[in-house]
Amino acid sequence: MYKQKKALSLLTILLLSIGVEAKINITASAEKQELCQEIYQKMANEHFFNDKDLSSINAEIFNALVAQLDSQKIYFTENEINSFKRKFSQFDNPASYQKKYLKSSLCSIDLKSKFAFINLYFNRLIEATNYQLKEVTKKDFDFTKEEILIVDDELKKWQKNKLELRKIWRRIAKNDVLTSMLANKELDEATETIQKRYKNRLRRISQRNEEDIFSISMNNLTSFFDPHSAYFSPKSAEDFEMTMSLKLEGIGALLTTEDDYPTIVSVVPGGPAEKTGKINPDDKIVKISQVEESDATPTDVVGWRIDEVVQLIRGKAGTKVELELIPGKSEDLSERKFVTITREEVKLEEQAAKSRIIEIKRDSQIIKIGIVDLPTFYIDFNAWRDRDPNFRSSSKDVKNILKEFDDQNVDAVLIDLRGNSGGSLFEANKLTGLFVSAGATLQVKESNGSVKPWGDARAKQVWKKPMAVMVDRYSASASEIFAGAIQDYQRGIIIGQKTFGKGTVQRLDNLSTGQIKITESKFYRITGSGMQAKGIHPDITLPSTWDIEEIGESSYDTALQWDEIRPVRFKKFSMGSSLIAQLNDKHLVRVNQSPNLQYILDIRKRYEIQKNKKVISLNLTNRRIEKDERQSWALDIENKRRSSLNLQIFSSYKAMEDYNDAKETEDREKDFEIDIDDDYLLNEGAEILSDYTIFNQNIYLSKAA
Repeated sequence: MYKQKKALSLLTILLLSIGVEAKINITASAEKQELCQEIYQKMANEHFFNDKDLSSINAEIFNALVAQLDSQKIYFTENEINSFKRKFSQFDNPASYQKKYLKSSLCSIDLKSKFAFINLYFNRLIEATNYQLKEVTKKDFDFTKEEILIVDDELKKWQKNKLELRKIWRRIAKNDVLTSMLANKELDEATETIQKRYKNRLRRISQRNEEDIFSISMNNLTSFFDPHSAYFSPKSAEDFEMTMSLKLEGIGALLTTEDDYPTIVSVVPGGPAEKTGKINPDDKIVKISQVEESDATPTDVVGWRIDEVVQLIRGKAGTKVELELIPGKSEDLSERKFVTITREEVKLEEQAAKSRIIEIKRDSQIIKIGIVDLPTFYIDFNAWRDRDPNFRSSSKDVKNILKEFDDQNVDAVLIDLRGNSGGSLFEANKLTGLFVSAGATLQVKESNGSVKPWGDARAKQVWKKPMAVMVDRYSASASEIFAGAIQDYQRGIIIGQKTFGKGTVQRLDNLSTGQIKITESKFYRITGSGMQAKGIHPDITLPSTWDIEEIGESSYDTALQWDEIRPVRFKKFSMGSSLIAQLNDKHLVRVNQSPNLQYILDIRKRYEIQKNKKVISLNLTNRRIEKDERQSWALDIENKRRSSLNLQIFSSYKAMEDYNDAKETEDREKDFEIDIDDDYLLNEGAEILSDYTIFNQNIYLSKAA
């Protein structure tokens, strides 16, 4: 162990020296070969899709590995890709495919090729970074030159040689410095920032070990079967368990690495990050500051190992950390936002359902809408197992809220599941029962083909008045089960965007070393339609600021496909055949008349224009003009909205930013209340539900007459 650490330290010194080309040559031990075989056997035999064609698995996982490591085609030459493609493919034999043969031979051969390819990737990354470091140090980039960098992957091709690769590396380095200058930095400061970033990257590479490369290899293998199966090393398994238990003191966010940037994958409902209201999936972390330390100098974490970033963010409850972020939907990497977060342990109470009653005026009538915000499907399993009558769960909390709504003569209930990524399937069943009584909620299909209906046989309908469910692309798993059941029973209306489409169930198994998360079953709606990849389509679609198809289950290359099975027998509620069309017509009228909803549509138009951008300019003047244009556009559409609402307009982009920062601070002090004022989509959801309520009242009066 001492020799290994000493070797790594020496490698670090070499890598941080400009121009030194140290080599990484890590091979797989016999223990890793055996573990690879164990993982492969488990995936091939126990995965839900255990009859998957494995005849060309080596070729397919190589293509996936290339996409993972070098999707931008900037590190490997055409000859290198073709050479490794032949090396991987030579052990595939589609013509005489034998699953038994592959099981016995895959890992001993394939792992060697994988390690060799990943070694080459890291060595090429070292070479590229050292080259870029030299170029940046020269400070001789001509930012007046009309030069471009291709950003559209479809336009990129594999280069013939390293000379051509170096031309790309130089342009990337130039863009890095330019982007830093656009963040209000002078050339010297921008150069220093990028130099530190490149050195951090070299340091990160120097710390790679056998476990790192093995993890890349195994997750490449598991993702061949589906995107949710995964290998966890002993350390990553420990981190995963802490995340699932929510006992970790930190900010409540899951991170990954994208193009050297630590990137937010998701935020924990009720956690410190979500409470800020400023941190969103796809946000990129640039710097981290320990606010309360005497030396709170920001640390640039671009190029850092993700475990190091996590350790820097974690800390004692009550302490503060500031993140400098690039907004996930930003058009320019120079755009920044700064978020100060107070670390704390995520508690069940902070994930609990929240409620609010609002009033909507319709002519001379007042419709009382009860809103329930449900961030996750939770249950205190320990208290439930111990038969504690006071255990907390989402269904129990919502049941109590519904009774309070009834006591206050609420006319209709809106269940907000936007951003709810799931949780307990048991709770999804229980919650459905509060609205439809006893009956099947979903169907579960095992890998052996057996199908079982799930539901709450003892459920009693608590809420009999109108209801609706709001969903978005981040509503997944248990959220989709609940929304799908409400839609299938025709118990209420589904409002929002198409859901994520995660229709699979995973279990966590121990390995001889580490753990594996493996997909073991699929769930289906009571109609027989699968949720996998397709998601739940809303009855009424609300506008979105971005293309929802860019995320979600269907965006994964190896996602299991949609299919259907036999329906179960169930009795539908009656909603009226023309109801949805009538509600949608009223909704569209409001969209055309609402400054707030038009504001969302304006953002979407801008997004559609920018997402097709194929190149970026490396001319500083051009980029500054583009930045000024973006800020001018953002100011214009906001002032257009405010003018239509008779609100004071902003004199400048800076004034708008200052106002938004102050408002976000004010909102955080409201103890995470449901924000009906600034949530334009939630407002529209309540309006649609009010129309639905009046429709039901008219039906009732008609029948009574």
